[in-house]
Amino acid sequence: MKTTHALAACLAVVLLWVGCGGDSQEAGAQANLSEVTKEQFDEWMTELSNWGRWGPDDERGVLNLITAEKAAQAAALVETGETVSLAHPIRREPGDAARPINTNGALTNRFLVQGDFLFERQEIAYHGLALSHFDALCHVSHEGKLYNGFDFAEVVTEDGGCEKLSVTSAEGGIVTRGVLLDLPETRVTPAHIEAWEAETGITISSGDALLLRTKRPGVEPDPADFGAAGYDPALIPFFRERDIALLGADIPQEGGAIPGLFIPIHTFTIVALGMNLLDNLALHELADAAQRHDRYEFMLTVEPLRVERGAGSPVNPVAIF
Repeated sequence: MKTTHALAACLAVVLLWVGCGGDSQEAGAQANLSEVTKEQFDEWMTELSNWGRWGPDDERGVLNLITAEKAAQAAALVETGETVSLAHPIRREPGDAARPINTNGALTNRFLVQGDFLFERQEIAYHGLALSHFDALCHVSHEGKLYNGFDFAEVVTEDGGCEKLSVTSAEGGIVTRGVLLDLPETRVTPAHIEAWEAETGITISSGDALLLRTKRPGVEPDPADFGAAGYDPALIPFFRERDIALLGADIPQEGGAIPGLFIPIHTFTIVALGMNLLDNLALHELADAAQRHDRYEFMLTVEPLRVERGAGSPVNPVAIF
């Protein structure tokens, strides 16, 4: 089995830790294996797939689940108008990226003063472990295939990017109900979700954006902690059963590896479900706001940059209470 990442193998969020690292990184991942087996995962890739659900040419995936009624439900949650950014600042220094793909840091910018004007050119290396970003459906393939059965080799090139399934599939923006799971340092399983729903009275439903706060540790992620917190692969059937439309976390999602497959959440959600991901969100202020308002549901807006043939985008999601 082979999982390929669009544009460059080492752009992958977790492979920056594992695939591009040494024995210690791989040992850390192996120490945090999920109980889900490779055989079970392969069955789910077929049995729970959304391929063909919205037609053979569909490039939006589960964004199709965000209906006008869902957007209206989200808007009805706005009471005070308080807004909360879910993005980390984009700084010139590398921040907490263990191995930034741009050796000059997460942001390289040049300023030019001409008369009364200041101009700027920016280069942002957003895929990785530091910046909050949106993964397009062309970002990950599995065994040569992208979402909906598109062939990776035919759709993606290093010169031209993504001919299909690019970030422009979400060019109209996303407005839906956001739901925050504030479960620090937890490898989240179906049992955790069941207990959380019973405690909060919230039922995660079709078209929702599900966000997980793990209380991300310090500035240098420890490879030995890979998979110690995040979405356990045992949640894969839950994602499909509830028809979640968007998945996010303050880490790159993964809450446990499967032997031979270090990024099962990315692989299943993007390839099988057609689900975009929000990686490396800043959720501490959202958690504070949710506690103040005593509710963990809110209106969420996400507007990725309209980059033609792009494999994703830096993003600034905003929660509105």
